[in-house]
Order: sequence, then structure tokens, then C-alpha cells
Amino acid sequence: MNYIKSLHIEGFKKFVTLDVQFNEHMNILVGENEAGKSTILDAIKTVLNQQYRSADKSVLRDLFNTQVVAAFQANPSVGTLPRILIEVELLLDSKQKNADYFYGEVYGKRKKQQEKFGIRFECKFDEELGTGLEQSISEGKIPYEYYTLTWNTFANRQYKMVKRPLQFLSIDTTNNAVIPSFNYYNKSLFASKYDEVTRIKAKNDFREKLQEAFDSVELPPISDNRKFGVDSKKVVLETILSVYENSVALENRGSGMESLIKTQIALDKKNGIDVILMEEPENHLCFSTLQKMLQEISEKQNESQIIVTTHNNMIASRLNLNNVLWVTNDGVKSLSSVDSEVANFFVKADDNVFLQLLLSKKVFLVEGATEFLLLPYFYKELTGRTLEEDGISVISCNGISFRKYLTIAENTNKRIAVITDNDKKQERINEAKEFNKKHDLQNIFMGMTTTDWTWEICVYNVNKKVLDEMIDVQAGAKYSFHDKCYGAVPGKMLNNKVDTAYQMLTSGRTFEIPQYVKDAIKWINR
Repeated sequence: MNYIKSLHIEGFKKFVTLDVQFNEHMNILVGENEAGKSTILDAIKTVLNQQYRSADKSVLRDLFNTQVVAAFQANPSVGTLPRILIEVELLLDSKQKNADYFYGEVYGKRKKQQEKFGIRFECKFDEELGTGLEQSISEGKIPYEYYTLTWNTFANRQYKMVKRPLQFLSIDTTNNAVIPSFNYYNKSLFASKYDEVTRIKAKNDFREKLQEAFDSVELPPISDNRKFGVDSKKVVLETILSVYENSVALENRGSGMESLIKTQIALDKKNGIDVILMEEPENHLCFSTLQKMLQEISEKQNESQIIVTTHNNMIASRLNLNNVLWVTNDGVKSLSSVDSEVANFFVKADDNVFLQLLLSKKVFLVEGATEFLLLPYFYKELTGRTLEEDGISVISCNGISFRKYLTIAENTNKRIAVITDNDKKQERINEAKEFNKKHDLQNIFMGMTTTDWTWEICVYNVNKKVLDEMIDVQAGAKYSFHDKCYGAVPGKMLNNKVDTAYQMLTSGRTFEIPQYVKDAIKWINR
């Protein structure tokens, strides 16, 4: 199988420098907005598809990394001018046609390494062409028109698209320009589906048939020596191609169905596509269509290499956490080390919010909806600030063991406070104490006696007077919880957790905060 093994970027868009190691089959790029997920896909397209080859040099203003540009402006010289280097290392079958065209040990200005398959893109100032511009450059001006863009293989040969090393297709559902998006997709699919001989024959036959069709119209001449004809430069086969399904053009289907069909075509083994890029496939998809797409990808992901960017929990977890590449300010971190049992659990748990955990700076993990409602109120009462102001998220585990979330977060360097119940078990209290001794960034907080065994009881114990006044109970009614009586008001709170929490929030009263919750809030703000 042919696939992209790694990517190296210098000075391109979001990144001063970046290295990414890809999985052979599934790669799920996640990260905050502007983290650089799209830049990674754009870098791959820049190299493999020679993107920007014919673009005006003014586009370089958007391609150069802003930090690199700032460094040049702080110390302007020919030697500090911004440049771009992108290397895509490939894994190719050495027996395939043209494989040796990509094999070598040439790595530009980087340290020489062992021979590999790959392609290198460079964008740099042409010193020979720009002779005499030294003074202008020393004044902090970047001579964009004097830059050259080159594509070379690791064998130090010029990379030409006709010798593309693998079949490559990009599906971008974020592009609002429908026609350009479809044109790009259709042309890419045409190039991937058919070999060069078939494509050339089709284009030649099309041009001949087009001329025959126009001649058959028998349009009268304009004058004795002038007549209309077909400008073959304007009518090129690839530019008018469209994919039809049941006599309906793909671009005339709904956006969600369009994305699904594009994915199905790309995954079809007989189309021979080696690498598929997918940008935010969740766009325009309803829940059921997204599920269908994920099913398609899950069943066929081992037949191609897929690199997908997403903000969607279901996509990231259903396609397995071990395939997640987390794009951060410090580089790209793989979650391949997450325990496989935990990863498989999240594949089945559609209601998980692990992506929110990954993308949050600090996190409270809580048991359920009651804590989720009241904790922001308690936090502001204690600190005078909101959780949002301090960049802290509250995540309700909703029945999922908080330890599964902690397993994911072990290597994330995030401060995570777990607020949970001891359920009247002293061993749980002891285990939490031991856990906290061994972990600096993850701590577990709960009532420290079996009397303070759950959230509602802890809240009631420090707010008896105000809650007895506020919560109505029927005289003589039993409010037992799990066949045990804890008193009328505590019983009602336990049996109507969300309702009573909401009543507290909207009552306008002030409440005392349980000690273990205070401890958690103080700890997370260290």
C-alpha cells in the first residue's frame, strides 16, 4: 500500500516548524480553531498537487508564517528573508513504475538522512534573479516577485504531476464556493480513476467529437472568409466533468448527500485511491447521515490512508481514539498510547465528550446534571469570576467512569479536578487520597466522610436552614431514596436532582459551598 509516512513544515502559514508522523490507515486531526489542522492538509496538497504553482506571487503574503516575517522585519537581510520548506515522506512499493524517481537522500538544508521516498517543496528568494535588491531588503521589504517555487523529489529530480507517486483525493466540505469545489473534486477523481493513457485518449476523442458536433450544427458563415468555430482552449474535458448518480449531477444533490457520495466514491476500492483528505466531514450532515458515513469509513478504512480534520466527538471517537493526532501549540501529539480497551469503549459511547476534554485548558469532571448546573454558580460565588473567564470547562461524565476520561488525559498536561461521590465507601475515600498523592495535574475530590456520601447530601448538610425553607414537601409523604429514608427535604433532593438544582439556581438565595467543592475550586486555580 502507498501512503504518506510523514510531513515536515518550515515557515508555512500557521507553523514556524512542524513534524507529523502519520498512521498507515486512519488519521484524525483534532485541535482548537486556528490550531493548524487545515494548514497540515494544505501543506500536503501544496506538495502533491503542486498547489499555488500558477498563482500570483502576491499569494505568498498569506503563505509565509507571521512569526518568520516578524523575525525578518526585526533584522532585515537577505539571509533572514522568509522561506517555506515542506517535505512529504512517502512509503511506496519499490517495484512500482517511477518509484526510483522519488527515492533518494537529498534533504535540502536539513541534515542528510537515510534514503527515503518523498517530495520536497521550496519557496525561497532567488538571489541571482534578485541581484541589486539588497538595499530594499535591508529596509524590511520582502521582494515577493523574486521568489521561486520548486518541487523536487528526494532523488533531486523535478517533480512532475504526470508521475504522481500515489492516487490522491481531497474532499473539502468547508468550501462554500460550490462550483470550484466540485471542479477540483471531479478533476482529481478523473486523474485518480484512470491511468494517463486512458485520460489522454478520452481528452483527444472528446476534442474530436466536439468539433464534429459543432460542424453538424451547420452554422452559416459570418462572411466569405469568416465563420464561427470552437476554441478548444476554453472547452477542456476535465473542466466540464460532473459525477452523476441516477441521472442527477452530484452538485445538484443536497450538501449532506453530496458529502456522503463523495466519500463513498473515494472509498471504493476499484477507484484505486491511496490517500483521501477529508476536511470537517461533519459539515451539512444530520445525525443519521453522519452515522452512515462513519460506517462506510469504518468498514473500508484499511483500504486507503485517510487523513481527516474534525471538531466532532462522534467522528473522533467512532474512528478510534488511538488514531487521533492532537494539534497543539507544541506540535502534534498522538493518542496511540491510550489503552485499547478505553479507546474501544469510546467507539461505542456516542454520548461522550472526550474532544471537549482534549481541547479545554482546565477541566472539572462531574458525575451528572446536578453538579453541571450548580458548579458554575459555586465557582463564581467563591472566586468572583466565571468559569469562562478562567478558561475552565465543566464536563458531565453522564454515567461514563471518570477514570476513562482521566486515561485519555494522562499525557495532556491539563489540570483536571474530578468531583465525585464516595457512595458511603471508605475505600473510595482512601483510593482518592492515594491517587492525589501520585498525581500533580489530576486530583479527585469527594466528601471526606461516609456521611457526606453524595452531592445532594453534602449540599444539604451545609445549607439545612435555607433548603428546608425553600423546598416544599408534602406533610406525611415519604421521600425515601433507594428504599432508605434520609429526611423529607434530602429525599426530595435525591429523587428530583435536576429540578431542585434548578430551583436553587433561580431562587436568588445565597448558599454555602461544601468543603470538598471549595477545595476543588482552589486546587484547579493553583
